[in-house]
Amino acid sequence: MENIVLTVGGLIKTYTWSDLFFFASVLILILLLVYIVYLLRLDANDLKPNSTVENFDDYQKKNIENRDFDLERIVDNLEANYDPKPIDLSKFEIEQENTAIISYDELLKRTRTEITYDDNYSSGFNDIVVNKIDDTNTSNTREYVDLPKAVMMKYDSEEAFLQALKKLQNNLVR
Repeated sequence: MENIVLTVGGLIKTYTWSDLFFFASVLILILLLVYIVYLLRLDANDLKPNSTVENFDDYQKKNIENRDFDLERIVDNLEANYDPKPIDLSKFEIEQENTAIISYDELLKRTRTEITYDDNYSSGFNDIVVNKIDDTNTSNTREYVDLPKAVMMKYDSEEAFLQALKKLQNNLVR
């Protein structure tokens, strides 16, 4: 026993004051953390240290009933007094809401079916006809175009198309 005391005493003598202060502060922080966790677990309103399991079950049932009643009252209040607030949109957001195209059908409705060409444009090629599209719609040359409908490919034909593209790529690489 005397050897143990001498060994522990010698070990403590090797530590500096800063080491001892560090160990003491860590020990105090651990004890404080354990005490806080204990207080959180033992809420003064929920359980007393000497309460029994039966009392706890009764207390839980009573709280569940109170919560249901409060929830019903809150839902009734929301249904009776619901007043949605309008969303304040900026000018840019309003413009985007009005001009946004959401679906292919909407795109078809908004597109023009006529194309106007610039009459004064010359491409410089005599034997090839090249027309320039006029965005201002001041030209007299107009062409009415039927917009194509989107057609979905079947999986097998799509796979065959991809295989043909791969063969073409291999032939071009040679």
